[in-house]
Amino acid sequence: MAEEVAHPEVPADTIKVLITDRIAREGVNFLREHLPDAQIDERPGLTPEQLKAIIGEYSALVVRSETQVTSDILSAATKLKIVGRAGVGVDNIDTAAATRQGIIVVNSPTGNIIAAAEHTIAMLMALARHVPAADASMKANKWEKSRFLGIEVRNKTLGVIGLGKVGMAVARRAQGLEMQIIAFDPFVSPEQARKSNVTMMSLEEVLQQADFVTLHTSLTSGPNGTRGLIGEHELQLMKPGARLINCARGGLIDEEALLKALDEKHIAGAALDVFSQEPVRDNALLQRLISHDHIIATPHLGASTEEAQVGVATDVAEQIVSVVRGGFPRAAVNAPLILPETLKILQPYMTLIEKLGRLYTQLQPEPLRKIELTYSGEIASYDLRPLQAALVKGLLESVSEAHVNMINAQVLAKEWGIEIVEQKTTTPSEFANQVTLRVISDGASSESNKDNFVNVLSGTVMHDEPRIVQVGPYWTEFVPEGPILFCRNIDQPGMIGLVGTVLGKAGVNIRHMDVGPSVRKARSYDANRPTDSALMVILVDNPIPEWALDEINQAGNIFGVKMVTL
Repeated sequence: MAEEVAHPEVPADTIKVLITDRIAREGVNFLREHLPDAQIDERPGLTPEQLKAIIGEYSALVVRSETQVTSDILSAATKLKIVGRAGVGVDNIDTAAATRQGIIVVNSPTGNIIAAAEHTIAMLMALARHVPAADASMKANKWEKSRFLGIEVRNKTLGVIGLGKVGMAVARRAQGLEMQIIAFDPFVSPEQARKSNVTMMSLEEVLQQADFVTLHTSLTSGPNGTRGLIGEHELQLMKPGARLINCARGGLIDEEALLKALDEKHIAGAALDVFSQEPVRDNALLQRLISHDHIIATPHLGASTEEAQVGVATDVAEQIVSVVRGGFPRAAVNAPLILPETLKILQPYMTLIEKLGRLYTQLQPEPLRKIELTYSGEIASYDLRPLQAALVKGLLESVSEAHVNMINAQVLAKEWGIEIVEQKTTTPSEFANQVTLRVISDGASSESNKDNFVNVLSGTVMHDEPRIVQVGPYWTEFVPEGPILFCRNIDQPGMIGLVGTVLGKAGVNIRHMDVGPSVRKARSYDANRPTDSALMVILVDNPIPEWALDEINQAGNIFGVKMVTL
């Protein structure tokens, strides 16, 4: 039963962090120390209904494996920025739903590596020497020495399925016990494994040759997922008398098939730390499994060491502090890893591209299908995924209620049917670094409105300040900020004065003005030359009244009058 905790009235903008499972005090203390103005609530034991009722108040949620963070709960999490899993596996969190809502999911992939590896070795040795059964026999006042004849692990073959950080840590410790190591992992090359004296094989070969098989892979669903990785077929492939260990994730093993293999005495035993349902409670199948004479069972103790619990709690707390302060975590499950120094360089370009997207949707309010983003200059050598997210943010947030960030940008772009194609060149274009947005239209809308159609926007960064340098065919230069008047005019004397007179009459102060020609090269005015058009960009300090916009639009040689706000 969750404890009801009364809090004094707090300001509406106070950051609130909710912890729904018990974590090490060091993690809680880190949050309190580094977020002194935040409200940190510890509410272990909440029911799903209780959690859904209050989650809308919180910016961050910290869980272990007990709390199920479902799509239903996330749908009520209107302020949530981050879910932190104090551990490795995130199968209790609906990461797809979190991604769509732009919520970062983080874990602590390194905090419990040693604890999980050591527990695996402990289970292996317990299986080999019948330690739990012998202990129970002694406690029952029996002396059954001949009953518990064990085997040595020296010179035996250990099959490791999943040669990640934990799997490799287990392999190294088993090598210290003079075991031979074979492994299956589709993402590890034979050359890489060979450096650690591990021989890579197919899954079938590992199962057929290993005396002990240990699982160290994540739990995934789908056609190529790992759920039910070890089923009846795989268990039959194992050597008669082999032993199976799972300290990874419940659900990797078909537990009914395992019970059958044990009853048939095809394998000698299994050691399980994880189960398809946790806690087991009254699950009949699991009750039969854990009570089997040839099963060693522990209640998900793989990460249950003092050191590991402190490690994962502080690791997740550090990432939550970073995200709440506007930074980025180091172990996001559903977002790309972008180095802080790279983000610092990209930040002004992210602002620039977001403004390009916002400007386009206001100048050209019509459905989008395909956009080409071209990067030129040194900027093209960086990881530019944040810039594409910034573009989607600029395009969608000004025309919808979508909340877009680096987490959900790709998902939302796909939902809106927007295709983004990137082109990169480190060769500078008109500027040392330049970003150009080119919209590929379906032809119908641009043809019907070709005089006002804008399909190109380009910008750069000068002294860490975004500047837009091209709008359609016109070359200009202005800071994309605040209310801006765009209008095209016949490129002839008197146009600037005409617009300035109207704005002065309306009491509107001009902060910056730029006239963008369609030809960048300077040239002398010739009254006999065929008239070109130019673009007037006027940044103002206060809104322009409608009557003033109408008067400018009716001046005769000024057209395409449009007011935008950036």
